[in-house]
Amino acid sequence: MKLLSKPLAILTGLVMFASIQVFASEKSAPLILNKIAEETAALNESKNLVLQAYQLEVKSCWQLFAVNDCLAKAKREKYISLAPIEKREIELNAKRREIKEADRLLRLNDKSSNLHSPSNANNASKATP
Repeated sequence: MKLLSKPLAILTGLVMFASIQVFASEKSAPLILNKIAEETAALNESKNLVLQAYQLEVKSCWQLFAVNDCLAKAKREKYISLAPIEKREIELNAKRREIKEADRLLRLNDKSSNLHSPSNANNASKATP
């Protein structure tokens, strides 16, 4: 489990740095949502690596005399490794919800301004016989 901790931390750090650069440089919601999806996929891969390492650790624990202590240690290490990944996932989900809500509000404002504009009212009255 400890062998994967450093590369996993480095991978997570690089993904987080790349996402910050993307969010700072792009303003388009669909592009940002695509980048969030890509980063979420990378985080899921990292999470799978941690879970695979945990499974290997659990298997090796059953070869020891102090099984319960080893299992508790493996579980602790798993949660420590998953904590930054899950924190980042929560941040990405919040960002995704924020972007989607802003997009929804923008669409609603566009619809309401189109309904209440005078040119549309004139066009609607002309179209009705």
